[in-house]
Amino acid sequence: MTVRVLYFGRLKELSGTSEEIVEVWDGALIEDLFARCSTARPELSKFRTSLVAARNREFAAWSTPLSAGDEVGFLPPVSGG
Repeated sequence: MTVRVLYFGRLKELSGTSEEIVEVWDGALIEDLFARCSTARPELSKFRTSLVAARNREFAAWSTPLSAGDEVGFLPPVSGG
């Protein structure tokens, strides 16, 4: 199945794109999706502990199962003043 991945902030710079379509297996979790994305771009894995994930525009746990056609965003921490 395929899901759409959106990258924000520094992740967008590191991945070289703001979005991509990624193929994952049935029953894959958000954590599995991120691992797959990090395999292609190992520098992304450095950010894992500080990221939050969103599935279909709602914050989601890393253990959330994916469905075909889902949109998953990976968001780094944001600072402001």
